[in-house]
Amino acid sequence: MESQREATKNLYGLDEKPPVSVTMTAALQWFFITLSGSLVVPLVIGEMYGLSPQQVGQFVQQTFFLIGLVSLLQILFGHRLPITEGSAGMWWGIFIILVNLGTVAGQAPQEIGQSLEMGLIITGIMLIILGATGFIGKVQQIFTPLVSGGYLILLAVSLSGPVMNGMLGIGYFSKESGVEPALAMISIALVFFTLIMIRSPFKYVRSFAILISMIIGWLIYLVMDWTKPLQEANEIFALPQPFFWGPPVFHLGTVLTSLVTGLILITNLVASIAVVSHVSNVRAREEDYRRGGIMTGVAHLLSGFGGIVGLVPLSISAGVIQVSRIAARLPFIIATIMLILLGVLSPVSRILAGLPSPVGYAVMFVTYTQLLGFGLRDFGRIILDERNILIIGLGLLGGIGLMFVPPEALQVLPPIFSYIFGNGLVMGVLLIIFMEQVVFRNRHH
Repeated sequence: MESQREATKNLYGLDEKPPVSVTMTAALQWFFITLSGSLVVPLVIGEMYGLSPQQVGQFVQQTFFLIGLVSLLQILFGHRLPITEGSAGMWWGIFIILVNLGTVAGQAPQEIGQSLEMGLIITGIMLIILGATGFIGKVQQIFTPLVSGGYLILLAVSLSGPVMNGMLGIGYFSKESGVEPALAMISIALVFFTLIMIRSPFKYVRSFAILISMIIGWLIYLVMDWTKPLQEANEIFALPQPFFWGPPVFHLGTVLTSLVTGLILITNLVASIAVVSHVSNVRAREEDYRRGGIMTGVAHLLSGFGGIVGLVPLSISAGVIQVSRIAARLPFIIATIMLILLGVLSPVSRILAGLPSPVGYAVMFVTYTQLLGFGLRDFGRIILDERNILIIGLGLLGGIGLMFVPPEALQVLPPIFSYIFGNGLVMGVLLIIFMEQVVFRNRHH
C-alpha cells in the first residue's frame, strides 16, 4: 500500500509505533471491542443448537481463538490492515435457518453442524481460488462511491435494530423481558459520555473513549449486581477442538447455500478493505484485495475445521479508527495475540464472557454512527443528478424495505432464496450494482 499523503489526520499511521503506554491501551481497546462484538453470536448459536453450558463455553473459546488467529493472519499476510474479524451476519443467519428447518424435518442439530463444517471448508477453497486468480480484485472495480456509500448506510441501518434492542436491555435478564428502564438509562448515558469524550481537548481521552466507557459501564453493572453469573471452568487450558460438531458431512443443499453465501460475502470483504484504507489514509492496491481474499478463504477453512460461524472482516473497524485516530498495526497485532490466548485460557474467557451486552451495544452504537457518516461522505463525492438519485433511492428503499418483511412471509421460497431476499443489506447492494452497471450503464458519466 502507498500513502496518499504524508500528513495524515490520524495520531499514528499504519507503520508508526506509538509509545508503549499508548500501544498497550489501544491494544486493550481493540481487544474489548472485538470481544463485545463477537460474544453474542456463539451464545445464541449454542442455545439454538441445544448445547450444554460446558459446550457453549468451548464454542465461545473456539470462536475467540479463531477470530484472533485469522485477524493476525490478515494483518501479517492478507490485506495488512487493522480490521477485526467477526462472525458474518449471513453465516449466522444460515446457521439459524438450517437448524429451524432441520428440526422440523427431524434432523439432529449435530448433523446440521457437521454439514455446515463441510460447507464452510468447500467455500474456503473456492474463495482461495478466486483470490489467487485475481477475481476479488476485479470485484473491487465495481465498488464505486454509489455502491460503497449504499453498502455502509444499509449496514448501519441493518445493525441499528439489534443494537438498539441490546442497549434497551431487551432480553438481557430473560428471553421474555422487555425494555429495562434502568439499563436503558445507563446505555443512553454511556452513549453521550462517549460522544463527549470524543470531542475532548485531551487527545488520549479522545483516542480511548470507547475503552473508558466500556470499563465504566462494566463497573456500574458490577456495583448494581446486574452482571450474569459466571460459568465454572473445569480446566485452565483448553486447546481448540477440531470439528466441534463431529466429522464433516457432505449435504448438497448446504454446500450450494454455503457457496452462494461465500460469493455474496466478497462484497463485504471489498467494502471493509476500502473503508478502512480510507480512514487509515492509504490506498488499497489490487494486490491487497487479492491477498485479503485468499486469507478470507483461509478464514472459512479454519471456521469449518473449528465448527464456528464463518468469519469475515468487519467494516466497524473503520469506526474504531475514526474515533481513536490510531491506525497503527502494532496495537492491533497485540490485541489479536490476546484473543488467541483468551481462546485457550478457560478461566479468563469465562470472566470476560461476563461483559454485559448492553454496555457493549451502547459503546458500539457510537462506532456505528461513524459507518453511516462514511456512507454519506461517499455520496458527497458524486453529483446527485437524476440518475444517481434514482440509483440511491431504489437501492436504499429496496434494501431497507426488505428489512421489514417478516421472515415467515419468505418461508414459501427455497431456503437459500428466502435468506438472500430476506437480507436487505445484500439485496440493496446488489440492486445498486445492477442499476449502475446494467440499467444506467450507457448513461454513466
